[in-house]
Amino acid sequence: MAAVRLALTLSLGLTALACDGRPAPPVHGGGPDPDPLEPLRRFEAARRAEADFSRAPSSDRLFGSDPIALRAVDPLGRPAAPGAPALLSPLRGRDALVLLDASLRELSRAPAPASPTGVAVVPTGEVFASGEASPSLFRYAVRGASLEPAGRIELAGLHGVRDLAAGPEGLLYALDERAGTLVTLRPGHAGADGRIAIERWDEPIGAGPFRVVRLAHHLIVDCLLDHTLVVLPVGADGRPLPGGAARVRHDGPIWSFDALETGGAGGGLLLAAGGVEDHPLDRTGGSFGYIDSFVFLYRVVAGVRPEVTRLSAVNVSELGVLTPKAIALSAIPGSSGVRVIATGYGGDRRAELLFRATEAGLGSAPEVSTRPLAPGVAAMAALGGGAFAYANPLLDAWLLDAGDGAVVKQPVRDGEDARSDEIRIGEALFFTSLMAPWNKADGPLSRFTCETCHFEGYVDGRTHHTGRGDVRATTKPLLGLFNNRPHFSRALDPDLTAVADNEFRVAGALSGHDPWFSISSEGAPWLADLGLVDGGRDARSPEALRRALMGFLMAFSHRANPAALGRTSFTPLERDGARVFRDRCARCHAPVLRSDDPGSAAPFERWEALVFAPEGAIVWGRAGYEKTGVVPYVHEEGARVPSLRRLYKKRPYFTNGSAKTLREVLERARFEDTGGRAAGDQRGAAAAAAPGAFSHDGAPAGEGLVALDAGAIEALLAFLDLL
Repeated sequence: MAAVRLALTLSLGLTALACDGRPAPPVHGGGPDPDPLEPLRRFEAARRAEADFSRAPSSDRLFGSDPIALRAVDPLGRPAAPGAPALLSPLRGRDALVLLDASLRELSRAPAPASPTGVAVVPTGEVFASGEASPSLFRYAVRGASLEPAGRIELAGLHGVRDLAAGPEGLLYALDERAGTLVTLRPGHAGADGRIAIERWDEPIGAGPFRVVRLAHHLIVDCLLDHTLVVLPVGADGRPLPGGAARVRHDGPIWSFDALETGGAGGGLLLAAGGVEDHPLDRTGGSFGYIDSFVFLYRVVAGVRPEVTRLSAVNVSELGVLTPKAIALSAIPGSSGVRVIATGYGGDRRAELLFRATEAGLGSAPEVSTRPLAPGVAAMAALGGGAFAYANPLLDAWLLDAGDGAVVKQPVRDGEDARSDEIRIGEALFFTSLMAPWNKADGPLSRFTCETCHFEGYVDGRTHHTGRGDVRATTKPLLGLFNNRPHFSRALDPDLTAVADNEFRVAGALSGHDPWFSISSEGAPWLADLGLVDGGRDARSPEALRRALMGFLMAFSHRANPAALGRTSFTPLERDGARVFRDRCARCHAPVLRSDDPGSAAPFERWEALVFAPEGAIVWGRAGYEKTGVVPYVHEEGARVPSLRRLYKKRPYFTNGSAKTLREVLERARFEDTGGRAAGDQRGAAAAAAPGAFSHDGAPAGEGLVALDAGAIEALLAFLDLL
């Protein structure tokens, strides 16, 4: 099937390629060609000179209101009357929950847990919301057109809840992304202080759980970093049954799913999933191969003998649907077939896949239709009659799709968004296919976005082959780059100017087009919402596009650490961990505000204040290479010392991905005992200033190296959790 390319007007420079496969530089006329990147380097130098990295704000609120999810007010999913409450949508960037009618008009808004990402409605009609940066679940009552707070549940031992679902028995299912835990709750009555009593059951579920859905007889959890959908049978009381889980595993992340049960208790289900191509990432061709977006259809049976059967795999990158974060599966009325609707955060199409029933079951080759839909959709909800609502964080809006091809944008009414057009364009370059609009989806060639490998800017849990010998490498976060240069483990790009230019070059390296191009909005009307306006007379130059991407990356700082929010001081265990870190780790993972500037190091006495500030500004990294036994080395001199900010978002660990947990990292560490300070010891800093040999992994036996003791490991884990 021919690729459906993003409709853009593209003004090209020279389209020929140099002999070595790199694009030829743009033509500038007579005389020596000036360096086209020099203005960008001056821009970056000026921005760095004026930046106060100790106060650089976290990006929690910088990128707009971010409507991230949608949930029907009616737990049975019945259509709402005109003007009546129909949908609930958390605003991740504004710590609010919004009540909408079926036309997506805002009826009411109420405070929500910090960075809200989940919402659930129990059979009584009560509403619960969760936040990835809060251990509290907020409860609300919908009274008329008003959303009113009605108490809260405090979840001890958690820093946040990424998603939330409700069962018909009144149970709630919460996901602790940080610990990889499924928390099942039975809410009770609220006390005089508004706190709600609960029964609670915790169980490990997998790495990076971030989506949960409850059906009549099953609970489904999407574990992003494990690349696994876990399908759990539930008992009559709604609790997941021990054993019997069925698992759908891919070689890469699964971003969305929906399911239909095909029988009663003990029966199976049909499951549609949107994710990256189920194939190892291939970089031997000089770009990124086998990372198209796909929609998969499975038949799944959970229970005593779990079974998973793949029925179909459809390359939706070919259809213009990239990074599908929203997917809907439904039965085709009057038949045994099913319909899958998939929308992409990174593409500008909506695809409808009709799987017809045959004598052998559902056909694997669906009937396909597509139509335009602005990129940025993170969630969708059926409104009845073929209509859908979409939550779109990229446009900071809800979209109403009446089912006839007309889509109406309803912006979030928000006076706080002060982003420049430039940063909004940079955000689009990062999250959509604008950076490489000519890419194809043939064989290893792929249409993709930065988020294909960097979910929400962080990681995908993969350890991929780099295309160099036997070297493999884990994905690294792309947040917090501005004060963490040079960039990348091997290449050590000296600045964001080089990063931006190289990303344009590598992203489209196999497209046959020059990466030095311009973009206008004539063929992509949705770009008008990002500052590209005026009917095609608004082309953004190659330099301007790179500057926009740089501006976005400068602002794309780490989100606040939930473990540190609202606190001002270390516990005794955390303080011991800080001392162990100072003595054993800080030589490489330096407490600097700029990784390439040793003079920006914060003295130990300032660590506490900087760690608990919302910015969490210390890089905990250093420029240059180190050899610490994590092999094979990505460079002949080792690997770049990585930043340790937000370690809970970076699994697996080590360049080669061989450590699945931080505890593994610390248990493998070996060092020369030079008489340095133990946790809590007040001796001088001589040993820390001149440490002995250190190995992160594979330390040779008989070299006199020792391990961290159990107390030091526990103290370090407590401290690292705050970074």
